[in-house]
This record gives sequence, C-alpha cells and structure tokens, in this order.
Amino acid sequence: MPKLTEDEKEQLRAGLSMRDEDIDYSDIPPIREIPPDAIRGRNSRFYRGRTVYLTEELHAYFCDIAMRKGVSLNDVVNDLLSKEVAIVEAMK
Repeated sequence: MPKLTEDEKEQLRAGLSMRDEDIDYSDIPPIREIPPDAIRGRNSRFYRGRTVYLTEELHAYFCDIAMRKGVSLNDVVNDLLSKEVAIVEAMK
C-alpha cells in the first residue's frame, strides 16, 4: 500500500474532525433493505482473530498440562485466562 501524501493526510484529519451530521452522503445510495446474506461484526468469514505466539517452553508446559487433564490446549489457556480476569476484576 503506498504511503499517504501530506495532502491526503490533511484530508483524513479534516474528515475525522467532522461531525456525522456535517458529512455529505448524497453520492452514496441509501440502503433500503439489508441483504439476507449480509455479514456483520467479528463473525464475518474474513475475520481471522488474533494470533498469540508462545515460547517453546511455555507451549510445552501448557501442552503437558492439557495432556494430563485430558483436554485441549485451548481449554487450558481459556481456563487460565478466565481465572486471571476474575482476579483482576476482584481487585478493582
């Protein structure tokens, strides 16, 4: 993707500072009806989620825990994160 010129950056800044009511949408046709195959939000077919990278040692450690418990690695990580979030929430 080419870098933006100073003029393009200035146009973006100007657009960001405008209120929604002040933006001219006259050249965009209004949507009268949402198509039945429309997809919104994170559940779209193009959303890939975030990739989390672990060190080899951490990955091996969590895999070992998952194997001992007989659950998936995702279950171990989600359980650990849920407990950490609960601790942080309790401290607020």
